[in-house]
Amino acid sequence: MENEAGCGEVLRDEKGVTCSLFSGLIKAMGSKMAELMAIKTALEMYIGMEWHVKVPLTIEISSCVTMEWLLERNYRLWTLWNLFINIDRCINQLVRVHFAFDHRQCNDMTDALVKAGVRRLLLFKT
Repeated sequence: MENEAGCGEVLRDEKGVTCSLFSGLIKAMGSKMAELMAIKTALEMYIGMEWHVKVPLTIEISSCVTMEWLLERNYRLWTLWNLFINIDRCINQLVRVHFAFDHRQCNDMTDALVKAGVRRLLLFKT
């Protein structure tokens, strides 16, 4: 059963300056799936801005389980397999990617975007 969840991320350049962000309401089966969908959206935006050929990407993840799924394919849930295929396809286009664990409480801007996303009917991208 799918539930609605807020989704949001911030794309920053190598100096930490915000260059793009998104926020919206998504249908997800739990917080882990919502985080994966946010990662997929961020990857697609990153590739769309054509940064993927010149700037390495760091993806900050707030869930140890999500981090494990991205790093180790054997741990991935088969019910989310199509989502992982899309994420992997995006990652394969990058010059370099790094995954970092990030406590959600430490990222106020992303947290605010997620909360704002709950009140949006359409995904907001800028």
